[in-house]
Amino acid sequence: MLPDHWSAKGRQEHLPHLIDEHWDIIIIGGGISGAGLLFEASRRGYRALLLEKNDFASGSSSQSSKLVHGGIRYLASGQLGLTRKAVQAREQLCQQLPGLVEHLPLMMPHYRGQLPSRLSFRALMWVYDLLAGKKYHRGLSVADIQKAAPTLRSQQCYAATQFEDAITDDARLTLRVLLEAAQLGGKAFNYCTVESTRLLKSRHEDGGFQVTVKPEDYPAIQLETRQVIHATGAWTSSPRERLEGKHSDSDSGAPAAGSDAAIRVRPLRGSHLLFPQKRLPLTKGICLIHPDDNRLLFALPWQGYTLVGTTDIDHTSSMDDPVKIQEAEQHYLFKALKHYFPASKLTPADCLSTWSGVRPVLSLKNTRKKAHKDGTMPSEEPREHKVWWQDGQLYLCGGKLTTFQSMAEDAINQLAFKPQAPVAKPWPELGANSHNQGEFLLIPESLHQMYGPDALRLHRTIPADQKIVATPYYKAELHWALAHLGVVHLDDLLLRRTRIGLLYADGAESLKIELAQLCEQYLNWDEHQFEQEWTRYQQIRQEIHHAL
Repeated sequence: MLPDHWSAKGRQEHLPHLIDEHWDIIIIGGGISGAGLLFEASRRGYRALLLEKNDFASGSSSQSSKLVHGGIRYLASGQLGLTRKAVQAREQLCQQLPGLVEHLPLMMPHYRGQLPSRLSFRALMWVYDLLAGKKYHRGLSVADIQKAAPTLRSQQCYAATQFEDAITDDARLTLRVLLEAAQLGGKAFNYCTVESTRLLKSRHEDGGFQVTVKPEDYPAIQLETRQVIHATGAWTSSPRERLEGKHSDSDSGAPAAGSDAAIRVRPLRGSHLLFPQKRLPLTKGICLIHPDDNRLLFALPWQGYTLVGTTDIDHTSSMDDPVKIQEAEQHYLFKALKHYFPASKLTPADCLSTWSGVRPVLSLKNTRKKAHKDGTMPSEEPREHKVWWQDGQLYLCGGKLTTFQSMAEDAINQLAFKPQAPVAKPWPELGANSHNQGEFLLIPESLHQMYGPDALRLHRTIPADQKIVATPYYKAELHWALAHLGVVHLDDLLLRRTRIGLLYADGAESLKIELAQLCEQYLNWDEHQFEQEWTRYQQIRQEIHHAL
């Protein structure tokens, strides 16, 4: 079931009627955490509404490393519990959303005199695979390495270990979860800023909240809900610094009321580079140990291109400013590329685009294990999520892309009231209605991966028979996104519904005329409005996604 309020006409028709409903839950934040909450709440029968002040997945959930992984770094540092949950979540997502989340073989090359050694890394991989319940790792010869990565430095390389994690398109994953939530009755609106939340103590016996919302294209409205849940990631700003009220009984790790443990969000920025595959050819992912600080980096085949990342540094700029790569980060990544791929002779001119995401890492002052002169190093911060209450509102923060489902379960389990329309167990699983059967076999696999049960309707309405040059996307997807997927601005279409804007060095200038015609057809934009949107989109690309 497509969300009819995501069309341009449907948005205008539905916004005024939001005030007519009393919601069980209003979720603030439209990244992967918020999407997971909407799905989890909707499958249990709660009347749930998600509000995002920008576009869905416009923050960190479209700017990640694209890996759905257990985290070998976490395993190496002794975070066995986190690694186990993440590896199991990875396997679950690969089963639930095949294609959209799919296994990716990675290689760890072993060089003489450099860690990790073949013996120590394979011992680590036995544990990694044990947590997954399946043996994935195996040894590779130098010839195998050269076949998968022909420009990788071969001097002193004596072997490699292959293992598996998984890869996805994070923005598409977020949108897919929102679409699945819509099938269960959940509603989501982008470009709707929550201006305030006010506790109602007398209106309902169990209290509730009045939420003031300002849509970008509509006057402010006031909604009522029984519960507010914050899922704003690195933008989380809770009323007070200390965790108060009842705490999570799950193993998410939130301390009890009155604890001396103070919590803060520590924004950590990770930046990435994207290259044409012909400039950095790979058929498997590669783990790279940076020559300066021994941090783990990746070079990954993604969307027919090669992705390189990531950095892990404190993000000290205002969270209100655009998040973008800094010159020192770019130099850091290129130094690793020069070290491992000297024959490629890569320069910033080869880079098609960049992106930077801010991880919402939580620091508990009394749980730090290893101090640096300025505190815990970014890569040493634990990546667990936490659920807590403040002023009657529920907060979910931290965690990883991989574990968004268990994060949502932990949060919704905190609610003490039952939904207005409870559903009988077993609750539907993610991807339960999208198995590849019958007529679905005639649809291009990439469409089925992204759109699930809606792929059949897409293909019947706008047959997918023509791809956009140098991309994995069909032109039919542009029609579908503009008609049904909540596109408000042109950058929504070109940077998140698809990634076309990242795959062309010029931002897809060759598609401009066709895009103008499609936007007139589906969004009623005249020539002047389209030119304004094109200018906005190109400014975003230049400021946020352009190599320095």
